[in-house]
Amino acid sequence: MPYSMTGFGYTTKNFDEYDIEVRVKSLNNRGIDISIKGPKEILFFIDLEIRNMVKNLFERGSFQIFINISYHRPKLLLDIENLKTALQSVREMMNQLGLSPSDDKIFDLTTGLASETEKENIDQQLKERIMEAVTEALQKLKEERKKEGEKLIKDIKERLKIIENMLKKIEQEKDSIIQKAKERITEKVKELLGENYSERAFIEATLLADKMDITEEIVRLKSHIHRFYELTGQDAPVGRKMDFLCQEMHREINTLGNKMPDFSPYTVEMKTQLEKIRQQVQNIE
Repeated sequence: MPYSMTGFGYTTKNFDEYDIEVRVKSLNNRGIDISIKGPKEILFFIDLEIRNMVKNLFERGSFQIFINISYHRPKLLLDIENLKTALQSVREMMNQLGLSPSDDKIFDLTTGLASETEKENIDQQLKERIMEAVTEALQKLKEERKKEGEKLIKDIKERLKIIENMLKKIEQEKDSIIQKAKERITEKVKELLGENYSERAFIEATLLADKMDITEEIVRLKSHIHRFYELTGQDAPVGRKMDFLCQEMHREINTLGNKMPDFSPYTVEMKTQLEKIRQQVQNIE
């Protein structure tokens, strides 16, 4: 069954040093759009990997991913050993240049150099744990989108059934309405031409019948409805196809209504149901 594009996924992972929290939210979108927020020093290493993961799991949607790491005790921004190595390098460089900067200045230069070193090395275990949490949250999102998709499809089928019923009534009544229209034309011509009305009345009645013929519209509408039902049973992204079918069905209903205004109550109801279907389709992947 098709998936909805709206949903929410949440997971937390608790460890001795920290807790990892991941929240994922998705909304409808024509294509795929991904926003990831979290610690910059972490995202630098995993941003692309997360984006590829989302694209492998989903076809469409606007995704917002929030990653939060809560440390149980203050985390040192720099590794002490890296800081010592950087400090030694800075002092050696200052000696070679014959400079005597203050300790504050040396410390500023050292932390900058050590920070660059830190960026090149992320705790591999932390990365794996974050990716595990992201994977779990995305899977929960997918399950949620599936449940929402089931609700959307149920509603769409109910409205398709109403359109089908309206179409059946039109089929049942169209010949009677055409016949009554022919009789009205015949009486009008007879009133205007008197006894010499016969041939002219036949011509007018025939032209009227041709103009009111809605057989093609009924056949095409039935075909579109049948195709719609087929799409509701597919476990694949079908939102765009459904949207196209809505446009085609609207065109046929319009033409049908223009040819036979007597069916206005039916066509108005069909358009109302079709518009509600179209709104639901906007949320289908």
